[in-house]
Amino acid sequence: MNDKIVSASSSPSTTLRMPEQGKQARRKRKGLWKSLFHTILPQSEEKRSAAPVIVAVVLWGGLAYGGYAFAVHTLDKQQQLVQQRIEEIQMANLHQMRTMEEQLTTVQDEMKLVQGGLANIEEELQLTGKTLGGTNQTKQALQDRIDQLNKQLVDLKASLKKLEDAARAW
Repeated sequence: MNDKIVSASSSPSTTLRMPEQGKQARRKRKGLWKSLFHTILPQSEEKRSAAPVIVAVVLWGGLAYGGYAFAVHTLDKQQQLVQQRIEEIQMANLHQMRTMEEQLTTVQDEMKLVQGGLANIEEELQLTGKTLGGTNQTKQALQDRIDQLNKQLVDLKASLKKLEDAARAW
């Protein structure tokens, strides 16, 4: 009968002591990897179901495939947007090049008209017997107009060159 009597402590502690005679050995904890390994391959002779392992493998495979499919889909959309933007820029460059070519053609036509006018004036001056040096005002006005048209032509050629370089870059 004395075996069942537990000595009481007179201390104010609220924790209970374990009986000293029937001490149980504490179970030692294993590491994370050992626990996972023992979960997959138990050491006991009782067989565990393979279903949790198969479900875990299938779940991880599905997640990996889903991540890959999402990444491929996102990259395809980005590539389509970039391609669309490149096509828009090419169309804008093509339109600007056509406009510049039209302006260049217009300036060249004006230059031909001015050259034709100069040839007519020179011919008339020779017919009247006057020299070109005698009409300084006419000569200066024509020279100013030629210089102005030459500047426009140089500017248009430079702009056309920039557009062609930009079109080649894309």
